[in-house]
Amino acid sequence: MDTTRKLMQFYFIANAETATHYHQNPEMFYVLRGNLDIKIDDKTYKMQSGDIVLINANKRHTVIGNEELLGARFEIDFHLLAEYMGSMQLLFWCNTVADCNHAYSNLRRLLDRILTRYFEKDDKSALYLNALYFETLYVLTSNFLVKADDIRLNLEDSQDRLRIRQIQNYVQANYQSQISLNDLADKLYLSNAYLSKYIKKNLGMTFMEYLNNVRLFHAVDELMYSDKNLTHIAYDNGFPTSASFTKTFREVYKDSPSEYRKKMQEENVMQQKEIKLQEEEENRILEYLKFREKKESPQSTKEKEYVTDAKKIKGTYTDFSKAISIGDGYILLQSEAQNQVEKLQKQTGIKYARIWNILSKEHCFSEKDGYNFRKLDQVLDFLLDHHLKPYLELGSKPSLFMYTPERSINIEETKTSVFDFATFSEIIQEVCVHLVNRYGVDELETWYFEYWNDPSLHSFEPDGEYYQRFDLLYQTMKRYSEEISVGGAGFILGYESMACKNIFEIWREREIHPDFLSFCSFQYIALIEEGERIGKKSIDSEYISNQMQIMKLIMQEAKFEIPELHIDEWNFTISNRNILNDSCEQGAYILKNCIDMNGQVDIMAYWHALDLYSDYYDTDTVLNGDSGLISRDGICKPSFYAFQFINRLCSKVLGKYENAIVTTNGRNHFVIACHNYKSLSSRYVFTDEDEIQLEDIEQYVEDIEPIKLNFTIQNVQNGKYLVKTYRVNRASGSVQDLWKNLDYSKGLMRDEVEYLKSSAIPSIEMKTIEVENGELCLTNNLEMQEIRLIDIQYQYNV
Repeated sequence: MDTTRKLMQFYFIANAETATHYHQNPEMFYVLRGNLDIKIDDKTYKMQSGDIVLINANKRHTVIGNEELLGARFEIDFHLLAEYMGSMQLLFWCNTVADCNHAYSNLRRLLDRILTRYFEKDDKSALYLNALYFETLYVLTSNFLVKADDIRLNLEDSQDRLRIRQIQNYVQANYQSQISLNDLADKLYLSNAYLSKYIKKNLGMTFMEYLNNVRLFHAVDELMYSDKNLTHIAYDNGFPTSASFTKTFREVYKDSPSEYRKKMQEENVMQQKEIKLQEEEENRILEYLKFREKKESPQSTKEKEYVTDAKKIKGTYTDFSKAISIGDGYILLQSEAQNQVEKLQKQTGIKYARIWNILSKEHCFSEKDGYNFRKLDQVLDFLLDHHLKPYLELGSKPSLFMYTPERSINIEETKTSVFDFATFSEIIQEVCVHLVNRYGVDELETWYFEYWNDPSLHSFEPDGEYYQRFDLLYQTMKRYSEEISVGGAGFILGYESMACKNIFEIWREREIHPDFLSFCSFQYIALIEEGERIGKKSIDSEYISNQMQIMKLIMQEAKFEIPELHIDEWNFTISNRNILNDSCEQGAYILKNCIDMNGQVDIMAYWHALDLYSDYYDTDTVLNGDSGLISRDGICKPSFYAFQFINRLCSKVLGKYENAIVTTNGRNHFVIACHNYKSLSSRYVFTDEDEIQLEDIEQYVEDIEPIKLNFTIQNVQNGKYLVKTYRVNRASGSVQDLWKNLDYSKGLMRDEVEYLKSSAIPSIEMKTIEVENGELCLTNNLEMQEIRLIDIQYQYNV
């Protein structure tokens, strides 16, 4: 590794204006004061104070700043970073103008520290500055890096994924030689014709275009950082002649290699002269940075003070989170599933059960024999008998059991066919009449009816069949009552956000609009790069809140207003084989988001209720990494208790904070739910979900420090209060950690399963405290990923 080159460096900028150009290195702009417009390809981003935009390598862009501009431009050495990351195909999505992410706050603080350190001239400053560069790049790669060879939800299966890597590795290893498509085809035992089409489909370019891209990538580096003549650069990077090198280079960069080298050398000289800051301007910068540091300095993560006033109600805690997605509705014909759902309803207060595939050919409809809704009635009767309202998805959804976003377990067994429009129209008419006659209009007005955005129905096209089908469902239901709620379409937050603006504009122009919009949230983000959708996992601790904020802005831009917003599937992963789903991490994640999202949406239906959903040949252990609240054997997980705690909150909110919510009934009864949620680390980002090992679970979070939460409730009635504290942590309430004590054994006997079932419960502590000055004070020390419910009840005297 070349230690003479800097991994990162920066330049102050003012009154910036550059013509359209490009760099081989990524560069990041950070605005301290004023405005800066950056045009990347055909999109313009208007930056203001505090905004950060990172421009990827070799992206054409234009930069224009106003007279008040003061900012910084950070340049990242692409090749050095590629060596550290072990990949030459790196792409960032870091743009505060178009994106929301909790990690931007950390990034700003690091950039401020870098800029401040610039003015300190002692001997240790250079060393500390380099440490800050590495920390900044750690934040960037952990939160904003999309490896271009990690194209999620785009490759059909793991075989495709492996083959793409083989192609990339072969080209990277042999680009300096005279290789051909035939050579690669022989190595992979494929025909030339098949491989040519395969590369075009999955890489978006021909083999020769891809090979020349790799060759140019290395050649440009030598142009900029070596004194080699052009002929040597051409030969050393696999070009047969200097003429072919020049021709290929000009096609991509619009300049000859010599012109490009001269231009970059001149730009480097200009960079060194970019700004000569006067002492007065230095003082202004330092003053500004100190102001920002004071303003944005976070409260200690180890101790937090939460003070509330019992006489000041701040809001209402609604039952928006009391919904659950179950999956295929006919799983509720199983006695095991019925028992577990009944337990869920009784102990967590769930009010809505979301199910789908209710119109399946297997259970209620045959093109030959017609309709039989008996099994559907059994499912709906069970829900109603147990005080659950149906949330019916009327589309045909595949029940995919996922290892990772690009690898499903049983894809062949779960393919569903979409009814043709005539059949769909007929069955919708029949089922709506049946439901109205059996359950009555008044009852149906308390249900939700949804129709999801099946990709085969082309909702992104103005004449897409999705809208015809939705209109049919909507009009059929509204024929019986305008109060029946019909909505859709299950858009994936972060992944389909960019397509939603177009869809909303199409829907806005139509006569019929949904009563509610539904979204899914699984902490993946995607961007479109040269026509390809590239995705990655997100470890943004405020992901759901941030992505809903982005979606609301998209709706606003599209002038598409809908009365209700639902998140009808949510979890931090789509995987059914991720051990974090079974852990205390999951409980803390759920409790945190139920607190954070209160008031932001109308319904949140967690994905999903039961591990029985993905029961399969590989589920031969007590826990298998599915995201159900209850295990296959009926054991409650930390996630179950998170919903149980939420269910016990009072309706009046005294305070909502980063780690807690304080509620009251207004009559000397207070309930606090709190958590010590820890964000996932970069190791999680670059590890397939099903590859996480139980013994390494602590290595997938940013830190494992406990937290101290001090609660003060003012203006309470003096006297005695009984305080009950319920804890779920690794020592109590965690079936995963209890199973660890059984050596993670597979073949547990019945009494051992019963032991886990009876032992995986929250611990309880009770104490009486005396209040004399109208202030009720409590201190709670929470371990990593711990959740607590604190119930405080005034004790009346005879």
